[in-house]
Amino acid sequence: MNTRGRSRLFNLALVVASIATALVLSEIVLRLMGWTPMYVSPERDRFWRYDPLLGWAHLPEQQGVMETQQFRISVRINHRGLRDREHSYKRPSGIERILLLGDSFAWGYGVEAEERFSRSLESSMGVEVINAAVSGYSTDQELLWLRSEGVRYEFDLMILALAGNDIGDNQRQLVHTIYYKPRFVSDGNQLVLQGYPAPRTSGPGRVAYWLSQRSALAFFLVQRYFELRSSFQGIGGPSQQAEAAGDGPETTSGPFDLTIALLAEMRTIAESRDVPFVIVSTQRWWNAPAGATYQDFIAALRAERYLVLDVETLPGFSTEAMVIPGDGHWNSAGHEFVAEQIQTLIETQQLLHASGSAALR
Repeated sequence: MNTRGRSRLFNLALVVASIATALVLSEIVLRLMGWTPMYVSPERDRFWRYDPLLGWAHLPEQQGVMETQQFRISVRINHRGLRDREHSYKRPSGIERILLLGDSFAWGYGVEAEERFSRSLESSMGVEVINAAVSGYSTDQELLWLRSEGVRYEFDLMILALAGNDIGDNQRQLVHTIYYKPRFVSDGNQLVLQGYPAPRTSGPGRVAYWLSQRSALAFFLVQRYFELRSSFQGIGGPSQQAEAAGDGPETTSGPFDLTIALLAEMRTIAESRDVPFVIVSTQRWWNAPAGATYQDFIAALRAERYLVLDVETLPGFSTEAMVIPGDGHWNSAGHEFVAEQIQTLIETQQLLHASGSAALR
């Protein structure tokens, strides 16, 4: 190799070494400042699979252990993709049945299956509860599952567990950094589904996701990327680790209109079967547009005559005693409290035949 070639090779090595040093120093500085790699909930890798309609769904018959710094639980998925025991589509003779939709709160994030409020309701009321919740789902995915699979079940009462992050996530197609789902937009008086089948994450996106789980610097840069995209698109920032679906008609004019329209579709399905529809709500991870409050949302639901159980505002609920520390989901005591409140509502409002007349059907 001549002198010029050795000089170029030396310069290239110097550049590579300088870049590597800068990256290592940046990683160290960010960690000293409190930045960490991206946390990814373990159920995504172990129990989710791609689904073209829903974005993701459970792997049927998958089972294993889910462990975080706060808890360690066992998870078993039945052959229809629910974290529950097996249920027939046809209602068993002589038993009333509840269909439960929801996200991680109803799914039982952080508690064993038998500790969830759905199982407590079964024990205390002598009913059958089909727990169809999937961690991470928004109202739009719950509606899609209800239309495609839920209506195949016979049930006497439908309950939706709704968390605060559903409001913002209903308006997004990309959530949890790399997970796509279809979304609904408003077209006059109708809801139109866009983004079906749900896109699969690109190769570069998966690489960035993998790096973000292992490097504070990579996660920092990914966050800044979403911030820039959000600022140009005029939507909420990446604190929710989500982005808008892209160009297309606006979902609705008000901050709650889309979510309420989705709920109206659910209520229509319930009414077509002559069964009551109940919303069990929590403010946690509220992510609606700035200026829109959770209290306004609950008021809007009640103005539309939804039967809403805002469980964490009820007397007796204790965050210290009923929420998993450092996590935010309900612990076993929280689930027991929620079950008691739902049972009281069912009995007071006579929502099941066993509770009296079906006045609200």
